[in-house]
Amino acid sequence: MKFLPAQLTHILQRGPRRRNVRLLIRFGFILLAMMTAYSVIFHVLMELEGQHHSWLSGFYWVLVVMSTLGFGDITFHSDLGRLFSMIVVLSGLIFLLVLLPFTFIEFFYAPWMEAQATKRAPRRMPEDMRDHVVITSLDPVTTVLMHKLSQYGYKYVLIVPNPDDAVRLHDAGVKVMVGDTDDPETYRNVHVENACLVVATGTDVTNTNIAFTTRQISDKPMIVATAKDIPSVEILAMAGANKVLRLDEMLGQFLARRADGASTRAHVVGEFGPLLIAEATAGGTDLVGKTLKTSDLRERARVIVVGGWERGAFRRASPDMEITSNLVLLLAGSKEQIDQFNHVFKVEHAVTNPVVIIGGGRVGRATGAALSRLGVDYRIIEKVQDRVTDPDRVIVGDAA
Repeated sequence: MKFLPAQLTHILQRGPRRRNVRLLIRFGFILLAMMTAYSVIFHVLMELEGQHHSWLSGFYWVLVVMSTLGFGDITFHSDLGRLFSMIVVLSGLIFLLVLLPFTFIEFFYAPWMEAQATKRAPRRMPEDMRDHVVITSLDPVTTVLMHKLSQYGYKYVLIVPNPDDAVRLHDAGVKVMVGDTDDPETYRNVHVENACLVVATGTDVTNTNIAFTTRQISDKPMIVATAKDIPSVEILAMAGANKVLRLDEMLGQFLARRADGASTRAHVVGEFGPLLIAEATAGGTDLVGKTLKTSDLRERARVIVVGGWERGAFRRASPDMEITSNLVLLLAGSKEQIDQFNHVFKVEHAVTNPVVIIGGGRVGRATGAALSRLGVDYRIIEKVQDRVTDPDRVIVGDAA
């Protein structure tokens, strides 16, 4: 009950809601006036029949009849009285059992439920919120990111423009705040000046606007944005993004490193200061058929094996992990240690046949460019003629 005044205040804040409350009060006065008139008529008809009742009994009879309870302790004996009773019953059916519930739900209960939903999806975060991650759109990338942030105990807030979507996501366990991503007030409400990271994964134009708006509020948080077009990379950097990611290019490089015919040289995929994270295929080396314990990999190359990818599944490193020809090792070490691994285990394959890439979209073209840098020939099968940029490398047709 202590929250009721606050909820009523929230309901009455907006003009349409105040109008609804006024209509509900007006309906209540009309209903009270009708009951008073029925009570007066009740007394007149009862006097004509020779029955005497108090005014309280008159209101009691009207309420009992209009609500269709019909106790039967006070009744008319004349046809005129029974006709009046029928009129009171019919009006009670219309006003008390139809109009009153509908009016109450429409003008009071529904706004109250909306206020409850708004409370679940706030428009402003607590003042003491610090070192959180601000996510500006919901997509497959940010869905995985939110899962990882929760897994490692980092605070995050997803900005959602639509209140209904925000409530649905809140009920699903997502930490949300209602706001428009192009409104500076949204970033003040999310306390972007205290955030450690802002993630923008929308369109290039939207991401640029987010970066500009964030920098308008604060220069403190790091901004990571995605870009689909090459010119957008420089524009996003000028707008204030600290790191611009081209996911299609990253995926293309990832696929190219796993293509048959590429060398087993370790490819750096991440950096943490002097610590490098690299991937290297085990196929073609003398490591195949051994376990990590018997491979003497640590002694020979002085790198740390974090784990390995095999046919899309990640395997954590353990002494008994078998190294197969399909295994892609995930390594950690300094630049010197990675170079030592390449010196010891690098195997170049003589490639004469091209790699076939099905689909010439952004990822397909990025994969082809990455294969070219590795010295591997390729052919792209693409059925959209407009995507053909290199006729010598593209076969126009349906891969099916």
